[in-house]
Amino acid sequence: MQLRILSLATLGFFFLNKGSFAAAQTANDLAIVHGTQYADSYLSVFASDDDTDDVDFELSEEHADESNSLTKRGEECTKYHTVSGSDSCVKLAKKYGVSLDDIYDWNPQIKSGCPNLNNGKKYCVRIKVRKLAAAKKTTKKTSTKKSSKKTTTKKKSTTSAKKEVRKKLQSSSSFTYYWIAQPDDYKGGKNVNVKTCGGKTIGSVGENYADALVMEGTGVVNSKIVNLGGCTCSGYKCFELVDKESDPYGLTSYGSPLRPYVTIASNDIKRNTKIYVPSIVGWKVPGSSKTHNGCLLVDDQSWSFGGKHIDFYVYSMNNYESLDKTHKTTKVDIYEGGACKLLNYL
Repeated sequence: MQLRILSLATLGFFFLNKGSFAAAQTANDLAIVHGTQYADSYLSVFASDDDTDDVDFELSEEHADESNSLTKRGEECTKYHTVSGSDSCVKLAKKYGVSLDDIYDWNPQIKSGCPNLNNGKKYCVRIKVRKLAAAKKTTKKTSTKKSSKKTTTKKKSTTSAKKEVRKKLQSSSSFTYYWIAQPDDYKGGKNVNVKTCGGKTIGSVGENYADALVMEGTGVVNSKIVNLGGCTCSGYKCFELVDKESDPYGLTSYGSPLRPYVTIASNDIKRNTKIYVPSIVGWKVPGSSKTHNGCLLVDDQSWSFGGKHIDFYVYSMNNYESLDKTHKTTKVDIYEGGACKLLNYL
């Protein structure tokens, strides 16, 4: 029996508990965005293709006190603003008494000129800066004693680098998958036009799928990714286009780009934390020539579950079915990511 549960703080993304599916050939649904020139904001978290050096590490059963985060040192977001109506970056800066540069720095997904604020998405407008401990004052003492020559012996330098230790964050946490709506998941009904809030036609889809888009909030229409806009939905005239360069695979609840096989939704691991999950190392990634290295990024939330649970973004149901049929993984141990490398599998 298949059990589907809506995932994420924003509507339109899925999380699926373990279920049985009929065997089906995995289609490369990701092809609709292949060839797109990705924006720097999308690519910023990935390791360079030239960076092939593996980090020597060992896993520790000792539980970590803090997670390994990609945020700037000493900073973390303490307040988010949910965009609606005529909000702009300038208005956000004025409202919260910060600079325009701050808005851009704290929200790297926003492009220059602020053309891609998305209604209903959250953006950071305030951060907490951790104060550095004050350095102890040192007083140089002037010695009146005669100086004597000292023979110094240099310590032998070790040529072998010290192994990185990755402490455990969670044990036996639930592991599920989520994706955005696809037309093949909701067949049937007469064809209807899906439109922007301003009335511009985005594309024609089956009525059942159009209803699902309204209910779930985001999905694929032809070769476009759409989200619900900030208007009342009447006659399917209530959507907005997601920027294909900066957010080619959809948006997280924070308004940042969803990255297939990298983005993780979690409610009890801090956002922008890199994590390492040994259970998925070596997995063949659908639609990619690469195998997974176990390195993931927490960049989403879910209202569908509580703690000790991570949701793995795989873009489409077909990709879920392929991975679940092969691995049937429902529980995983989670470790600090350390210097693990986030790979762009597409």
